[in-house]
Amino acid sequence: MNGHKFDKLAADAVEFWRELKTGDVRDLFQTGTGNSVVQLFRYALVGGSTFLVDYVLLFVLTRAGVATVPAAGTAFAVGITCNFLLTKFFAFKSVDPLVGGAGEVAIFVFISAVGLGLTMALMHLFTDVAGLHVMVSKLVSSIIVFLWNFLGRKLILYPGKRRNGHA
Repeated sequence: MNGHKFDKLAADAVEFWRELKTGDVRDLFQTGTGNSVVQLFRYALVGGSTFLVDYVLLFVLTRAGVATVPAAGTAFAVGITCNFLLTKFFAFKSVDPLVGGAGEVAIFVFISAVGLGLTMALMHLFTDVAGLHVMVSKLVSSIIVFLWNFLGRKLILYPGKRRNGHA
């Protein structure tokens, strides 16, 4: 990371903590921002919300008698749709995507598919090769894939061009 990017990230972190410390959290939730730390905070909320949608829908569908694989597929599809909308209109709401329309959706799905592939590979590596408990493997792989998803969206899909013309 070059000096300018590190300085910007450090300034973003200071601004984020100042807002938390003063209790003025309005900017953390309402206004558009190019602050990477605020975007990461928002994306963590998006990820948690998406997980809950996916998990609850899977529970409801399987309790209603839907077979596990179709229920999981449906829950994943609804979860990724929620993730797309929350990412676009909350986490990165002031940042124009690299491409618009179908291209934006395609890149979003591609990043998500890579994340799914990483999850599967890491679960195999941590559980089958390293011998970790499956839930420990899931926790570690989830953190790694969360970072991939955030950075993929931040650097590839929403690289920083603000709608008001400021980077």
